[in-house]
Amino acid sequence: MEKIRLGISLYPEQESRQEIEDYLKMASEYGFEKVFTSLFSVEGSREELVAYFKELTDLAHKYGMVVSGDCNGVLFERLGAKADDLSVFKEMGLDILRMDGPFNDERDVILVNNNDGLKIEFNASMSDLTANIIANGGNPDNILTCHNFYPQRYTCPSMDAVKTANEMLTKQGISTAMFLSSQKEGLHGPWPVSDGLPTVEEHRDIPVESQLKHMIAMNNVTEAIFGNAFAPEEEFKAIKKTMEQTYQEINELDADDPFFGNMVHEWIPDGKIRTIPFKLHLDDGITETEKEDLLRYPIHMDMGDCMNYMLRCRFGRILFRGRDFTPRPCSKDYFERGDVVIVNDNCKHYAGEVQVVLKDMKNDGQRNLVGYIDPDEIMILESIRPMDMYSFIVEE
Repeated sequence: MEKIRLGISLYPEQESRQEIEDYLKMASEYGFEKVFTSLFSVEGSREELVAYFKELTDLAHKYGMVVSGDCNGVLFERLGAKADDLSVFKEMGLDILRMDGPFNDERDVILVNNNDGLKIEFNASMSDLTANIIANGGNPDNILTCHNFYPQRYTCPSMDAVKTANEMLTKQGISTAMFLSSQKEGLHGPWPVSDGLPTVEEHRDIPVESQLKHMIAMNNVTEAIFGNAFAPEEEFKAIKKTMEQTYQEINELDADDPFFGNMVHEWIPDGKIRTIPFKLHLDDGITETEKEDLLRYPIHMDMGDCMNYMLRCRFGRILFRGRDFTPRPCSKDYFERGDVVIVNDNCKHYAGEVQVVLKDMKNDGQRNLVGYIDPDEIMILESIRPMDMYSFIVEE
């Protein structure tokens, strides 16, 4: 199980060396491994650009991070680079060359099969391009992809378009990066616009940890990169916490609950899981038994046969059989998408089942409302599939 890789963006023409080094140091301490930067937004001669970006890549490598430089055909001409001669980018110390626009001819294959040790990163919206390159002899091991970010509000592509591209790239065995948008005001990208730098519009105004959870749940995103700089340390802490909540080992469950532990280890023998940690707001009337049912274990799962009105996790009715799930009053006539309910003793055989509502369900008295998923994370429900593990996180 591979973890999603984390990255940051730097725009050295707008940042001091000390700011850059401080940011790199902090990012590396929080588990970030990649730097994205724009090559064509910087003016200067070939020699000036080489010296300029060599300083940046040396710093990034000092902190164990790889560097992807965004370029285009115009920059190739400025630097005297060619598809079969990428030495100028090698001099800069780049690890990855991102082509903002491809050549759309045989040169794309030559790029991918370069002898300079550079990975070539294409725009992730061009999945037909990567398929064609591979079909014409391009080495897929040298191909990466990265979506654009969109500084101007409402200019992002649709979520469906991004998902479709990601799915096609995943089938090709190609990695895909998307951009996280820091919520701190006044941050910058390569251009003088400060309205966030997301890949999809749905992420522009929500917390970074919710953006990251959504990317992980999509299951076809391999890298999440802060697009704007400099993201504050509070957001790095939130990302680290989310990563720890998402990627866990559950070997310790064997001693506490042999049935539950043994059952889970039939699916994941090494004890490693990936669970989507939904931020949950608890209902005021929730009981201690209901809270334990929700929160004791980092695993809830729908087997896949009931994903119409709900995500239905049957574990609770087994693990908490015989416990008290007394019906509680609820003023809602209908439970709504994002509500979390537990079957109560009015339906005794199923009492203890934890269910996440996907579409309006009549409150027939057989379920107790125990909480609701944070509005910023309800969209993640669209990406949960059969057998996906999810959990609930309650912030104190």
